[in-house]
Amino acid sequence: RSRTAAPCALPRTPSPAGRAALGALREMFFAAMSVAAVAFAALVTWRQREALDSTRNNSGICQWSSCFYRKGGALTDFVNALPYLMNLAPLATVFLGIYLRAVTGNDWFTFTTFVVGFVVVPLLDLVVGEDSYNPTPEEEVALRNNVWFRLHTCTYVWAYVASLLAVAYFVGAESGYLGGADRLSSVAFWGVSSSLGIASGFGIGCIHELIHRPTFLEMNHGRLVLLFSNYNHFWVEHLWGHHKRVATDEDPASSALNEPFWTFIFKCWHQSFVSAVRLEGKFQRGRGRGFICLQNRILTPFAVSFAIDYAIFAYLGPRALAMQLVQSLLTAFLTDNANYIEHYGLRRKRRSDKTDEWGLYNDYERPGWMHAWNTGDRITNWMLFKIERHPDHHVNAGRPYQILRTFKESPTYPTGYAGMFVLSWVPPLFFAVMNPLVQKAHEDYARQLQEGTYDKLFPKGSNNVSSAYKKTGEDFYQPGSSEYGGGVDCDIQENIAGPVWESSEHPTLLPARSEEMLKKGGKSL
Repeated sequence: RSRTAAPCALPRTPSPAGRAALGALREMFFAAMSVAAVAFAALVTWRQREALDSTRNNSGICQWSSCFYRKGGALTDFVNALPYLMNLAPLATVFLGIYLRAVTGNDWFTFTTFVVGFVVVPLLDLVVGEDSYNPTPEEEVALRNNVWFRLHTCTYVWAYVASLLAVAYFVGAESGYLGGADRLSSVAFWGVSSSLGIASGFGIGCIHELIHRPTFLEMNHGRLVLLFSNYNHFWVEHLWGHHKRVATDEDPASSALNEPFWTFIFKCWHQSFVSAVRLEGKFQRGRGRGFICLQNRILTPFAVSFAIDYAIFAYLGPRALAMQLVQSLLTAFLTDNANYIEHYGLRRKRRSDKTDEWGLYNDYERPGWMHAWNTGDRITNWMLFKIERHPDHHVNAGRPYQILRTFKESPTYPTGYAGMFVLSWVPPLFFAVMNPLVQKAHEDYARQLQEGTYDKLFPKGSNNVSSAYKKTGEDFYQPGSSEYGGGVDCDIQENIAGPVWESSEHPTLLPARSEEMLKKGGKSL
């Protein structure tokens, strides 16, 4: 018997273009799930090896880091670097949300990434716990030689670009720009746009790692993400501004005590852009060029970003362009959210009233492990390429992420970055949690100076470097040196006796041990 079809709450049958888009998204989703399955298998393997590795640390609990140095060939190298593929998880959840929307017809599933990023990940940090293991010098050599750690960062870049283009195509198809009816509700639009922006924001660890690498390929992979997120000046300001002025009032990316996040974010966006323009102008003048030139590292990339945005608008429609701008805004938002929490309330002492050409004080004590916040939460450290071991990064900016260390002297967060992001959005609660920790950090620092134990923060041999790497100079790269762009007074370099600061203007910045080493005939590499 013929019956009248019951009304269905699901969306109408998509157009051929929409079906093709959904098919492509479905395939990408299953590919992401396959990667997740491999990662899960690796975690199971890790659990099975706990008994073998329990002697590697005092707690009797195996750290994944303690499993790094294994003799077993390429497969073992891959397994050791496998946890850092977890940085693809936020991108995978974007397509998971789109897939669940297609299956259920519920547009709210497109906000899956928000729930995973700011609810599930903080809970996992609490459940999985911390990793306080520092690799031995022998393990450091093995980690540096493991090419998978470098490939994983580049993998994220291409996964992000592919995800951006796929989501832009999805928005263009569902909005009817490519033919057919408009099936993209406002909820679905904001869901996919914000989800992609959050996933891109969680990629800050990858971007940060790549722009600090001295190789042309890796550095420009990091800049490629900035191109697609319209945040090109971040590279210039971070390397030649933030690393010079970190933990001072002159640094727009270092938040002050009791400074609300919602005040900081707009100040940071404005002052960071101004600082980047000033630094780039100084760089170009030093090479006999005007600010407006093809070699400009801000204007030219922004022109490329404009071309990308225009291409998205021309081929996929205005709503796809709006999605691109929303995800770019959220990328910048989460990037500077990380800046806000990384140095909150921590300040270096000013040695004199010397200023630079812009009237900014520039004579401060050298950065130490007490001038950035540290945390060892495994999940977010895997997702963010150990950016949470931030103090060691500012002391030794050239160290790759897989050998960054954690130190008990560093001030420590109560949880990982994802949880701290959420906490920072509620300033009174953030101040209640963090201000006592800031006070304790300053008291500990003052006590170390008074007791003369400050030098413990730079232990002899703490920067063990293979002689093979000394020859390449890779370990001694510091953004801001004359070789890589200039504009900074001091160059930090790794040395077996500790970080050495060179400065003709500020000779007092040399730490005591390094000064003794130089008097004995030691050379700064």
